[in-house]
Amino acid sequence: MKKISYDKLDEGTPLRIAAEPEVLYLAHRTRQGFSTGQFQQLADKLPFTQLEWADILHISDRTLQRYMKDSKPFEGLYAEHLYQLENMADLGLQVFLSPKALEEWLRKPRLVLGEMQDFNTLKSFWGVKLIANELGRIEHGVYI
Repeated sequence: MKKISYDKLDEGTPLRIAAEPEVLYLAHRTRQGFSTGQFQQLADKLPFTQLEWADILHISDRTLQRYMKDSKPFEGLYAEHLYQLENMADLGLQVFLSPKALEEWLRKPRLVLGEMQDFNTLKSFWGVKLIANELGRIEHGVYI
Protein backbone atom coordinates (compact mmCIF):
# COMPACT_ATOMS: atom_id res chain seq x y z
CA MET A 1 0.00 0.00 0.00
CA LYS A 2 1.31 3.44 -0.91
CA LYS A 3 1.93 5.84 1.94
CA ILE A 4 0.94 9.50 1.61
CA SER A 5 3.32 12.00 3.13
CA TYR A 6 2.39 15.59 3.81
CA ASP A 7 4.98 18.34 3.80
CA LYS A 8 4.81 20.60 6.81
CA LEU A 9 4.71 24.36 6.39
CA ASP A 10 7.30 26.51 8.07
CA GLU A 11 6.00 27.62 11.43
CA GLY A 12 6.72 31.26 10.52
CA THR A 13 4.56 31.10 7.38
CA PRO A 14 1.00 32.33 7.96
CA LEU A 15 -1.70 30.16 6.46
CA ARG A 16 -3.79 31.96 3.84
CA ILE A 17 -7.15 30.64 2.74
CA ALA A 18 -9.49 32.43 0.35
CA ALA A 19 -13.11 31.43 0.15
CA GLU A 20 -14.93 31.91 -3.15
CA PRO A 21 -17.86 34.06 -1.88
CA GLU A 22 -15.48 36.47 -0.15
CA VAL A 23 -14.34 37.77 -3.53
CA LEU A 24 -17.60 39.67 -3.94
CA TYR A 25 -16.96 41.65 -0.77
CA LEU A 26 -13.61 43.16 -1.68
CA ALA A 27 -13.25 46.55 -0.06
CA HIS A 28 -12.95 49.55 -2.35
CA ARG A 29 -11.12 51.77 0.11
CA THR A 30 -9.54 54.01 -2.51
CA ARG A 31 -12.82 54.83 -4.19
CA GLN A 32 -15.40 57.35 -3.11
CA GLY A 33 -18.79 55.91 -3.96
CA PHE A 34 -19.98 54.49 -7.25
CA SER A 35 -20.07 57.16 -9.97
CA THR A 36 -22.90 57.63 -12.44
CA GLY A 37 -20.43 56.77 -15.22
CA GLN A 38 -19.76 53.43 -13.56
CA PHE A 39 -23.51 52.98 -13.18
CA GLN A 40 -23.99 53.55 -16.94
CA GLN A 41 -21.33 50.93 -17.71
CA LEU A 42 -23.06 48.51 -15.34
CA ALA A 43 -26.42 49.29 -16.96
CA ASP A 44 -24.86 48.33 -20.32
CA LYS A 45 -23.81 44.97 -18.85
CA LEU A 46 -27.18 44.43 -17.16
CA PRO A 47 -29.75 46.14 -19.41
CA PHE A 48 -32.59 46.61 -16.94
CA THR A 49 -35.10 49.44 -17.05
CA GLN A 50 -34.64 52.46 -14.82
CA LEU A 51 -37.62 51.36 -12.76
CA GLU A 52 -36.06 47.91 -12.26
CA TRP A 53 -32.74 49.48 -11.22
CA ALA A 54 -34.57 51.64 -8.69
CA ASP A 55 -36.33 48.54 -7.36
CA ILE A 56 -33.05 46.60 -7.07
CA LEU A 57 -31.45 49.49 -5.15
CA HIS A 58 -34.54 50.07 -2.97
CA ILE A 59 -34.88 53.72 -4.01
CA SER A 60 -37.61 55.51 -5.91
CA ASP A 61 -37.43 55.99 -9.65
CA ARG A 62 -37.40 59.75 -9.04
CA THR A 63 -34.39 59.50 -6.72
CA LEU A 64 -32.50 57.45 -9.31
CA GLN A 65 -33.31 60.09 -11.94
CA ARG A 66 -31.96 62.76 -9.61
CA TYR A 67 -28.72 60.83 -9.08
CA MET A 68 -28.26 60.59 -12.84
CA LYS A 69 -29.22 64.20 -13.56
CA ASP A 70 -26.92 65.64 -10.87
CA SER A 71 -24.12 63.10 -11.58
CA LYS A 72 -24.14 62.38 -7.86
CA PRO A 73 -22.15 59.25 -6.92
CA PHE A 74 -23.92 56.44 -5.09
CA GLU A 75 -22.58 56.05 -1.56
CA GLY A 76 -22.82 53.69 1.37
CA LEU A 77 -24.93 50.58 0.95
CA TYR A 78 -26.03 51.65 -2.53
CA ALA A 79 -22.39 51.74 -3.68
CA GLU A 80 -21.63 48.38 -2.04
CA HIS A 81 -24.64 46.79 -3.73
CA LEU A 82 -23.60 48.25 -7.10
CA TYR A 83 -20.00 47.02 -6.69
CA GLN A 84 -21.33 43.57 -5.86
CA LEU A 85 -23.65 43.65 -8.90
CA GLU A 86 -20.74 44.77 -11.08
CA ASN A 87 -18.62 41.81 -9.94
CA MET A 88 -21.54 39.45 -10.50
CA ALA A 89 -22.16 40.93 -13.98
CA ASP A 90 -18.50 40.46 -14.95
CA LEU A 91 -18.67 36.82 -13.87
CA GLY A 92 -21.99 36.40 -15.70
CA LEU A 93 -20.54 37.81 -18.93
CA GLN A 94 -17.66 35.32 -18.71
CA VAL A 95 -20.23 32.53 -18.54
CA PHE A 96 -22.90 33.78 -20.97
CA LEU A 97 -20.74 36.00 -23.25
CA SER A 98 -23.51 38.50 -24.01
CA PRO A 99 -25.50 40.93 -21.86
CA LYS A 100 -28.77 39.80 -23.47
CA ALA A 101 -28.18 36.12 -22.63
CA LEU A 102 -27.20 37.02 -19.05
CA GLU A 103 -30.30 39.20 -18.65
CA GLU A 104 -32.58 36.42 -19.93
CA TRP A 105 -31.00 33.93 -17.50
CA LEU A 106 -31.37 36.35 -14.57
CA ARG A 107 -35.06 36.88 -15.34
CA LYS A 108 -35.85 33.18 -15.66
CA PRO A 109 -37.11 31.58 -12.41
CA ARG A 110 -35.01 28.56 -11.42
CA LEU A 111 -34.76 26.14 -8.54
CA VAL A 112 -31.23 26.06 -7.09
CA LEU A 113 -30.37 23.79 -4.18
CA GLY A 114 -34.00 23.70 -3.09
CA GLU A 115 -34.52 27.48 -3.24
CA MET A 116 -36.28 29.48 -5.92
CA GLN A 117 -34.22 32.23 -7.58
CA ASP A 118 -35.51 34.83 -9.98
CA PHE A 119 -35.07 38.51 -10.82
CA ASN A 120 -36.05 39.54 -7.28
CA THR A 121 -32.98 37.73 -5.96
CA LEU A 122 -30.90 40.71 -7.18
CA LYS A 123 -32.48 42.98 -4.56
CA SER A 124 -30.36 41.73 -1.67
CA PHE A 125 -26.64 41.34 -0.99
CA TRP A 126 -27.21 37.68 -0.14
CA GLY A 127 -29.20 37.11 -3.34
CA VAL A 128 -26.44 38.56 -5.53
CA LYS A 129 -23.96 36.34 -3.70
CA LEU A 130 -26.13 33.26 -4.37
CA ILE A 131 -26.35 34.13 -8.06
CA ALA A 132 -22.58 34.64 -8.25
CA ASN A 133 -22.05 31.25 -6.59
CA GLU A 134 -24.37 29.65 -9.13
CA LEU A 135 -22.50 31.34 -12.00
CA GLY A 136 -19.27 29.95 -10.59
CA ARG A 137 -20.72 26.44 -10.53
CA ILE A 138 -21.89 26.80 -14.14
CA GLU A 139 -18.50 28.14 -15.24
CA HIS A 140 -16.65 25.23 -13.64
CA GLY A 141 -19.09 22.55 -14.76
CA VAL A 142 -20.38 21.61 -11.33
CA TYR A 143 -23.83 23.05 -11.86
CA ILE A 144 -26.54 21.21 -9.96
